[in-house]
Amino acid sequence: MNISNIGIVVKPKHQKAEESLLKLTSFLEEKKINYFLDPGASQIIKKKDLTVERLLLPKKCDLIIVLGGDGTLLSAARFIPPLSVPMMGVNLGRVGFLTEISLEEMIETLQFFLKGECPIQKRMMLNATLIRDGKEIASYNCLNDAVITKSALARIVQLRVSALSGLVADVFADGLIVSTPTGSTAYNLAANGPIVMPQVEAIILNPLCPQTLSLRPIVLPSEEVVEITVLGSVSEVFLTADGQVGNPLLPYDKIVVKKSEYFINLVQHPQQDYFSLLREKLGWSKK
Repeated sequence: MNISNIGIVVKPKHQKAEESLLKLTSFLEEKKINYFLDPGASQIIKKKDLTVERLLLPKKCDLIIVLGGDGTLLSAARFIPPLSVPMMGVNLGRVGFLTEISLEEMIETLQFFLKGECPIQKRMMLNATLIRDGKEIASYNCLNDAVITKSALARIVQLRVSALSGLVADVFADGLIVSTPTGSTAYNLAANGPIVMPQVEAIILNPLCPQTLSLRPIVLPSEEVVEITVLGSVSEVFLTADGQVGNPLLPYDKIVVKKSEYFINLVQHPQQDYFSLLREKLGWSKK
């Protein structure tokens, strides 16, 4: 592929940050490929002249390589839309479904990518808009999820959940996860929600510890528009997008969640498939 510039984002305090950066930049220099570093990466390997803020990397680069974990990739993905620059996630240690390429596979995967032999998967995003007194307060594009949740000491959250098809339910719970298929293996999975393959465009609603035990996670088509209204008196209830940004909520706030017009392109290893990823990350088929 015709790649002029590559952007590198790193989790700066990770013990493998320097090792992975040096391995990657040495390869790029050998191949005479230009690259730019986010501030954390440039500080680690002392190349301040190549520093570019994360916000500007998608505008200058043809590929973003993320060294770290899923949280690092999500923080970088916030700055991609409205562009469609592909991202390659390299996992430096713990379980990661977005950063699915291991450090050992990094150079090999990049070589495949440069030859145009890497699958690039288009991942659906959600748009979550907070409306208060008829006015838009905030709007977020989410790769994983939009979550309404209470603090540890706050009382139960009362939510009215509707969709284009009608009223879904009045939810009395610790909160509600509205997830993409990509996010189905994140917070949604930890809260006993379903795993949905990324190719399936859908919206997952998953109540957190609901009072009504029969209230279960539900998968909606991506064409639905979900409207969540905060009922009753609330304290310390928050809307968060991808665990990165968010807002405190007030009574009668409305959160409208729908399929975003934007998407994220994720680079995959050509010899890796989704089920092998699940087997590896979740320990399936192990004796």
